[in-house]
Amino acid sequence: MEYVTLNDGHKMPILGLGVYLVPESRTVDVVKTALNDGYRLIDTAEYYHNEKEVGQAVRESGIPRNEIFVTTKMPPQANYQEAAKRIDESLAALDIDYIDLMLIHWPGRNNVETYRALEDAQKAGKVCSIGLSSFYGSEYQQILDECDVVPVVDQNETHVFRQQKEFQQVLKSHGTELEAWSPFAEGKKNIFKNEILAKIAQKHNKTVAQVILRFLIQRGIIVIPKSVHKERIAENIDVFDFELDSEDMAKIDSMNEERSVFGW
Repeated sequence: MEYVTLNDGHKMPILGLGVYLVPESRTVDVVKTALNDGYRLIDTAEYYHNEKEVGQAVRESGIPRNEIFVTTKMPPQANYQEAAKRIDESLAALDIDYIDLMLIHWPGRNNVETYRALEDAQKAGKVCSIGLSSFYGSEYQQILDECDVVPVVDQNETHVFRQQKEFQQVLKSHGTELEAWSPFAEGKKNIFKNEILAKIAQKHNKTVAQVILRFLIQRGIIVIPKSVHKERIAENIDVFDFELDSEDMAKIDSMNEERSVFGW
């Protein structure tokens, strides 16, 4: 596994498992499978309704707690008190002593107070690192301007069709890492049958999914692909034994349309 050193000094795996849309009934087994395959980053959220099961899998895995990096997210809250309450509720649901990384899941009307609750949770040792998800432009800048702690990551829609090159540089200039949600674009635009990606995959004796993840990782982007299938969970982490060359990277660069595939 490769790691990214965050601006607060903590090390975060560059590849993990996302559990969005993983049913509660399957989450424990899926997370345990991933941990057994070498995953050390698990990404959940209050909105996913499977924090409890993620925590159970982490506790039952037999892997030391300090070796597993758990991310969760809370929706934007109306005020500081509500945000502080949500942090405690996520911590109780996970039941893992502390949260490695907690994010505001998307921008709301009171981002600053919500983020200040995260800052105080960090000071109290409830949360190790704090950050954002789906924040851009003025919303990201407001956190920089009005809060004390620079977000360690900003988790955004990032894939071969929306490569976020300019925004990644903006984040980097402030010390924030880009993390890709939906690195496979949820399969849209027939991504797994794409001719450019298929040829590169054949060249390296890898799958299209592995090429996509490798492309993002080589750009220093944290990735959290989701799967409930054992074979694909194992496939998605098997991306550290090859490297895309400059020609490969340029070809994938050419696929960039820099707009959301979800119509946002």
